[in-house]
Amino acid sequence: MTRIPSLDGLRAVAITMVLVCHTAELKGGSLHPLQNLGTLGVRVFFVISGMLITRLLLEEWERGGTISLKRFYIRRTLRIFPAMWFYVAVIAALSLYGFISLQPYDVLHALTYTMNYVGNRSWNVGHIWSLSVEEQFYLLWPLAVLLCKPRIASRVALLALLLAPLCRLVFFFWIPATPYHEWFPAACDSLATGCFLTLLGPGLRQRWISPWITSRWFFAVPVLVLLANALRYRAEGLLGLDPKARILFLLLDTVGITLMNVGIALTIERVVCYPGDFFGRILNSKPLIWLGTISYSLYLWQMPFFNPESPAWITRFPVNIVLSIAAATASYYCIEKPILQLRNRFTRRAERTAAPVAP
Repeated sequence: MTRIPSLDGLRAVAITMVLVCHTAELKGGSLHPLQNLGTLGVRVFFVISGMLITRLLLEEWERGGTISLKRFYIRRTLRIFPAMWFYVAVIAALSLYGFISLQPYDVLHALTYTMNYVGNRSWNVGHIWSLSVEEQFYLLWPLAVLLCKPRIASRVALLALLLAPLCRLVFFFWIPATPYHEWFPAACDSLATGCFLTLLGPGLRQRWISPWITSRWFFAVPVLVLLANALRYRAEGLLGLDPKARILFLLLDTVGITLMNVGIALTIERVVCYPGDFFGRILNSKPLIWLGTISYSLYLWQMPFFNPESPAWITRFPVNIVLSIAAATASYYCIEKPILQLRNRFTRRAERTAAPVAP
């Protein structure tokens, strides 16, 4: 339950990437080459979630030799559902009064976290696809760790890490017109990368991870992640125009994404293990910590203010930035924070009443 250094700063960087991407999508925008940052920002969120959730599950396993699925699902429900359901309720009300338009089943898919399997959806709820992927991960991964135990669960994570690129390759040739990149089988490797690296034993971590994160050339890792992401975005834009772009895209969409996920995970390890270096101090600065703290609410509420099809004044830069942060701040302090305090009380009470398990 304690704060991990630099993670809030990384969340701030990730949500900033998303905002930059949506700013580039606005009509008349001149930042179009930066649109690729949105996908990368979501990928950073996924890897963080995989690492953090696995760490929490491991800590519970080490304390008692088991994992309480009931407590886990209650904690996740209290963390995720209230703010998201409130956002969907507001969007549904605005649609009911004619201020915005929704597709017939948008609310149903949003509330059931199945938005990642829907192609025809409205802008204001389209971003819930990534929350759907996370919820599906929350549903499956704790069960896998409990049934397989952490040692075997690492193999499950490795299998997901290897199969997801293959799924993307198959979907590209079989059903290319679908949003298959958002389907859980094709998107889970970002989460699985964080899970797998967190489950590595001390010896393997010392052998595989330490040499990377302690290298003086480590700055090249995030730079290469940014370049690979931009190149993939560029190749995707040239599909159908250049046969070489098709080959490059397939390579970057499979092996390239895997390497990006690993690079993101190594970057997270670096800044978490060394919060006192130059980049760690930036990530742990008060403004970034605060922005990372409200990043979930900001991710929810930024969509109405960045709608590229809307001529309303609320979508104009920089008014949209100010309004997005204001809405997110209200959501965090009025909904998220009180519910988080309730969740923490529930967790402490559950830990006090849980019977110890013999080793």
